[in-house]
Amino acid sequence: MDIRNLEAFIVLAETLNYHKASERLYLSQPALTKKIHGLEDILGASLFTRGPNGTRLTDFGHKTLENARKFLTHYERFKSQVHFDSKEDMTRHLYIGSCFPIHNYSQIEKQVTEKKGNVVLAFVTGLSVEQQVSLLNAGMLHVAVMPLASIAPLEPKKVFTERLVYIFKKSSHLISKFRTALSKFGNGISPINQSEKKEVVELTDYLNVFPVYTGENMNLLLKTNDIMLIIEMITKNSAYTCVPKRIISAIPEYYLNFLEIVETDKKIDLGIVWAKSIDDHLVDDAENFSTLVADV
Repeated sequence: MDIRNLEAFIVLAETLNYHKASERLYLSQPALTKKIHGLEDILGASLFTRGPNGTRLTDFGHKTLENARKFLTHYERFKSQVHFDSKEDMTRHLYIGSCFPIHNYSQIEKQVTEKKGNVVLAFVTGLSVEQQVSLLNAGMLHVAVMPLASIAPLEPKKVFTERLVYIFKKSSHLISKFRTALSKFGNGISPINQSEKKEVVELTDYLNVFPVYTGENMNLLLKTNDIMLIIEMITKNSAYTCVPKRIISAIPEYYLNFLEIVETDKKIDLGIVWAKSIDDHLVDDAENFSTLVADV
């Protein structure tokens, strides 16, 4: 059986459209039809019906689809293991996602490499929780670092805590008022203009994207993971933000001269999540990374 025919069947079963399936497979429609007919000849039954209502899976097609997906999963694992066994000294790539622009990863990568060797940590940072979960499910990420409150249905491998800080423009007139509010309200911050807004804003509202607020009224300007955009809004618009303290290491030293950091005693819990399936030869690397990032 030609594995490519099985792959063509799965794509057509997912799209139920010969035109869309042929585009995804980079095949002509006649070539796709030939692959499907070839598979049907081997299996001895029809997989699809075509009529006025479009293309539909037969009952046999539905059953075959589930088995085909399982077969291809095992086949890909087999190929991966064979490749690993044939190249014991090959370089391994561990794909890691994070909602943070930077996470002291250069230090962690050095320690992982020194411990195991032949491993490259490939980082994709500044991702939302939804993006990371999607990439984990698709097998395009092996490990992800996300706010614990946002991943309740998932089971993190490790959990660690990060302190939150506020960032202002240096010498901003808001800083003294803010320090007063911080000491008064403790678990949150009361908006500067009490007549316009009465509620206390909880610091743990700041999860995978970081809010930038206007000066006096604490109106939300935007939410972003782009640290340079945050700096621009703070310095040019007299705005401020609340972020995990570790984010400060992502700010170029030159720009720190224009900013002032206000510490808080508020913290946020973060979780390290693994993809549902990680190749066996990457498990030790994922474990080492998870332990190190939680301890830094």
